[in-house]
Amino acid sequence: MSHGKYLSLEEARKAGLLERYAKEHPSEGDEAAFDHLLDAMASGKPATEVQTSTRGASED
Repeated sequence: MSHGKYLSLEEARKAGLLERYAKEHPSEGDEAAFDHLLDAMASGKPATEVQTSTRGASED
């Protein structure tokens, strides 16, 4: 196991410590956008109302 402060995903998986890993690495995101995209994927319809990134961020 690593000697650093945080547990890596691979170490957590091998040691059965995924709950600890999840506590050390909280998720950040837009729940409303995720729910909308998940619903669109489940229904097979395109998710036209949600833009995943700005045009400028994708140009490079």
